[in-house]
Amino acid sequence: MNVGISTASIFNKAMVEDTPPLLSAMGCRTIEVFLNTFSEYRPDFVRLLRERIDDAGLFVYSVHPMSNQFEAQLFSIHPRQKADAFSVYREALNAGRLLGATHYVMHGSPHLGGTAKNLELERITPIFRELLDVAAEYGITLCLENVSWCFFHAPAFGAALKERLGDHRLKFVLDIKQAVRSGEDPFAFVEAVGEDLENWHLCDYAFDPSGKLSLKMPGQGQCDFRALGQAMIAKGYRGPTFVEVYSDMFTGLDELNASYKTMQTILSTL
Repeated sequence: MNVGISTASIFNKAMVEDTPPLLSAMGCRTIEVFLNTFSEYRPDFVRLLRERIDDAGLFVYSVHPMSNQFEAQLFSIHPRQKADAFSVYREALNAGRLLGATHYVMHGSPHLGGTAKNLELERITPIFRELLDVAAEYGITLCLENVSWCFFHAPAFGAALKERLGDHRLKFVLDIKQAVRSGEDPFAFVEAVGEDLENWHLCDYAFDPSGKLSLKMPGQGQCDFRALGQAMIAKGYRGPTFVEVYSDMFTGLDELNASYKTMQTILSTL
């Protein structure tokens, strides 16, 4: 299994255009690019970023925009909100195409503790078809990520969306930290959408004796990465996987590098 790093892991420790040589120095070759804001979707900026990525000898598998800036409005009932959000979505997809990415990581809409309106499956499923059609124009695969505060926070939602949509162009991302934050077992997401998983975000976690959750750098917690990887492969997984942690979880890049090397040791032989 190919192990890479998401630039999200260095959020605000370095600007995204300065991350390629840092990741290359760790021996990383495959990356996910986290685009932080609207100005980073603009072609002139993206071309600069692509040049630095190429100079560092890196390959971009996926792009991951700052979803809470526009993705909720993709599902809005207000026509202007939706139209404007689709315009930004196209900009992000074009940025992905310019970077050579083949996958787009989507959070979707917040569920706001179950109080968000107009997110019923029967209403949003046709919107997913629109999103898939637009992504296909750019040669990009749309991947929905499980996120504790968004509508795909439970395995059952992913399974139900797959069944109702009936369109295997929609793929999924397994995010370990978001699974446990949702109170769910990561293995349950593999069971629900495993045949359509094409991306995997690595973070570790631990529960203290009282059951309190804390996030850990990969390899420093309780996650059985090898068993989880084997379960994914049994479902047909052939994609890469990315160390994606919060940048306040470590101090120096040597800590990120150490976790990356640990994940390589555990997963590269799968």
